[in-house]
Amino acid sequence: MRVRILRTLILVFTFALSAGARDISFDDFSGELNDIKALSLVPAASLALDSAREPAEIKTPDEIKTPAETPQWLVMVFINARNDLWMSGIQDINEMEMIGSTAKVAVTAELGILQDKGNSTRFFIQKDTDTSNITSPGIMMKNSDMGSWKHFVNFAKWSIKRYPAKRYMVILWNHGSGRIDIGGADNTGAELGIAYDDLTRNFIRNSQLALALEEISRYAGKKIDVFSSDACLMQMLSVAYEIKDHAEYLVQSEEIVPVAGFPYDTILASLNANPYASAKAASGIIIDKFQDFYQIHNDNSHGTTISAVDSSKFGRFNNLLNLWIRLAVKSNRANILAALSETLSFEYGYDGNDTSGNARSKDLYDFIENVNAKADKESELYKAGIALQKHMAGVLISSNKITGPDMKYNRAKGLAVYAPKMIYDTSYDEMLVSRDTLWDDFIKWILDKEYGVK
Repeated sequence: MRVRILRTLILVFTFALSAGARDISFDDFSGELNDIKALSLVPAASLALDSAREPAEIKTPDEIKTPAETPQWLVMVFINARNDLWMSGIQDINEMEMIGSTAKVAVTAELGILQDKGNSTRFFIQKDTDTSNITSPGIMMKNSDMGSWKHFVNFAKWSIKRYPAKRYMVILWNHGSGRIDIGGADNTGAELGIAYDDLTRNFIRNSQLALALEEISRYAGKKIDVFSSDACLMQMLSVAYEIKDHAEYLVQSEEIVPVAGFPYDTILASLNANPYASAKAASGIIIDKFQDFYQIHNDNSHGTTISAVDSSKFGRFNNLLNLWIRLAVKSNRANILAALSETLSFEYGYDGNDTSGNARSKDLYDFIENVNAKADKESELYKAGIALQKHMAGVLISSNKITGPDMKYNRAKGLAVYAPKMIYDTSYDEMLVSRDTLWDDFIKWILDKEYGVK
């Protein structure tokens, strides 16, 4: 999940904004934002909040014109801010408008916030100099479920139909979580998720995200070039593997993403400066600008991570991982358990007991590093670990950047794994990664030494 810091303000601003109030104090939370975002965003919310202004503010579909030439890139950002992140969602639209759509890079967004009464707005992002108001043309989407994977697909199809491009970048914006039982709607199991809609109580499960990206790719006639989660904790092996067949590069974070999220102005500026960028290069742009932003706009109390996974490189990774696991379970068990306990944990180092609200995710590369530190350098386990690390750092993970107050985040190499401490979540058995790798069996062996890994 993203850091939740806007807890008490939602109802207050609901009434204040609809009344057009501007003399609102941000003192209660501006310190926590740490000047990461400009705080002059309140009037912008009225675009989505005040239904009485719809005729004047919301354009009809016919008024949203298709670009005269085919852009090199179409960037689609699905902003489910129907939760405590709603103000950041509004601000991110304003960031996009600082650059706007160009002949080379078209940008669309859908914004849903807690106060929109279930009616989100789709935008064709246009450049303006007003950082306090959303001025891009948009259309109202009545009774939208921002936690529905099918509605997410509908937004992407809408975007591609109107603004077809040579390459496609899809960004899913919201809270992201590790293995947490949310429930609600058709989501009753504990599974990695994203796009939590606090109005409908729905969210997009890991398997549903794969269905969504598959349908979007089919509609586009090609794999999505770049898929990115502007959300916490999503760069896990189980997530990446579930969606690997439907996007060339997967840009996500192993760690908590600060409330400011992605710096859309600098990302879009850089993409416009390099419109012929490949999918790999475009992934690198997101990562570079994310790091640049948080090296400056962070209070240094916590670190950040972001990485790009080349989805075509999982084949050899599977073979190397499975070989390493088979050797690990035949080695000194105490060393393996000690190495795991020493491995970098995410959610700012959480290494406590399994709960319904903690991801229990650790960095895979760092785990192997810790195992190798205890292994005989001439052993097959050590050699297998080195081979797996080389494939990860040099091939599978095409780019990886960190920021942080200390050196521990240098150990984050771009891919996290599910690592429960006491209780195995059986829903993990349903994931594709459990079909093709032995990681699920390895977890069971960690928890029960009598479990046999074949």
